[in-house]
Amino acid sequence: MLLENQTAIVYESGSDFAMGGFSLACASIETLTRALAGEVGQYGVRVVALRPNFTPDTHPEWDIEEGGLDHLINGTALRRLPKVAEVAHTAAFAASDHAGPMTAAVLNLSCGAIAD
Repeated sequence: MLLENQTAIVYESGSDFAMGGFSLACASIETLTRALAGEVGQYGVRVVALRPNFTPDTHPEWDIEEGGLDHLINGTALRRLPKVAEVAHTAAFAASDHAGPMTAAVLNLSCGAIAD
């Protein structure tokens, strides 16, 4: 509900729109991660989020043409996309005792598509 003199901003997504709902959703998840860590840390609970880029091997049923992911690959610093095994290994590390002091963190697995 909007009160008088308030403005609602509606974001769209699409190929011709630079900032869309998905970016806002990701930012919200990161904010939730940090806020939740502040709330539950006193109980010994750690909160860590993973931020992977598109992982083609999670969609083996897709018929992706040769060069069909170049627009994503070229937008990364490492010139590649993450593998699902790399994301899984990072998740296992984050959940392990080796990452015991880590909380309120967002682990960037985007191969440099997003620079923190």
